[in-house]
Amino acid sequence: MIARILALALLAASCTGPAQTETPKGGTVQVNPTEINVDFEEQVVEVTVTADADWGSSVADPTWCSVYPTGGIKGETKVKVTIKKNILTEARQNEITFRTTSSKTVVKVTQETSTTGEAMFVPEGYKLFWSDEFDGPSLNTDNWTCEIGRGSNGWGNAELQYYTDRPENVDVRDGKLVITARKENYQGAKATSARLITLNKVYFKYGYVVASIKLPKTANGLWPAFWMMGNDFKSKGWPNCGETDILEMGHSNGFNNRQETFLNGACHWGAPGHQYYARDINNKYSVQDGEFHTFTCIWTEDKISMYIDLETYPDAKPYFEMALKDFGDNEFRKDNFILLNLAVGGNFPGIWDINQVTALNNGPAEMEVDYVRVFQKK
Repeated sequence: MIARILALALLAASCTGPAQTETPKGGTVQVNPTEINVDFEEQVVEVTVTADADWGSSVADPTWCSVYPTGGIKGETKVKVTIKKNILTEARQNEITFRTTSSKTVVKVTQETSTTGEAMFVPEGYKLFWSDEFDGPSLNTDNWTCEIGRGSNGWGNAELQYYTDRPENVDVRDGKLVITARKENYQGAKATSARLITLNKVYFKYGYVVASIKLPKTANGLWPAFWMMGNDFKSKGWPNCGETDILEMGHSNGFNNRQETFLNGACHWGAPGHQYYARDINNKYSVQDGEFHTFTCIWTEDKISMYIDLETYPDAKPYFEMALKDFGDNEFRKDNFILLNLAVGGNFPGIWDINQVTALNNGPAEMEVDYVRVFQKK
């Protein structure tokens, strides 16, 4: 009897033909092509996603590659893959995963580096965390927010300007961020300018932070700055959030024909009360000579060091250095954001009358930024 049952089972199996592959219950997803190879320039590549169920996607490194749309429904969908310009000194790879609930397809992305000398300097032992090269047609608001107004008591420093987001004060042109200070009556102020922050958009703890800046002539009354504050500024307030001034120029101590070489770095914290350490120098050469200069902050758990033109002069000594510890609120061991601004007058230059701001006597003054980059240790 048992033998008969087995024979019937074998007969039934032979009548059904070869085994069938079942479609996963969650659906399948296919992508064409499955490999993308491009040169170093920024570009958009189109791929076709074919799925028999709802699908989604993810990018292994979204800092330089993105997809749109990021998901879709059953059927065929054209997806745009946007790849940013590669300014690193080496080629880079990425992976885009398209998936349904039970299936996935991985698209490999390879982007070459420039061979024409456009590649960025990457400090040894570091990798790029974030940068803004200002290559787009306008300010990237995913990175930056323009602060508006006069702040509290002239942004705490009796400054004279009203900060705006108008193109007259902040613009991106020819691959540069341009902040323009103007002597004009606007919203009750005697001058206008711009102040940009990455608060809650780009923030990081420790790294090699550098900006390439062409500074205006500050004599007298202009106050350009490149700096950082704790990303908990809204909850902690100043100075408990911590402040790191990588570059400030225009201080009254630099008057008497030293404006173009006199600069300082500083750190501020708040436990207890307002504490700070600042150091100024008279640089060996002008950094207001109409050329771009780099200002670098190397920030570790134990120390903050600041340099001028470190990429050009790798043996340069720091113009500011401070050992770090827990000052009471760990002001320098937490996420920071970046600020760029060009102030007019105030306590730093010691000028509170717009008519004494002689730097604007011949018209507007511009602070240009070629790039801002943050590297972190590998």
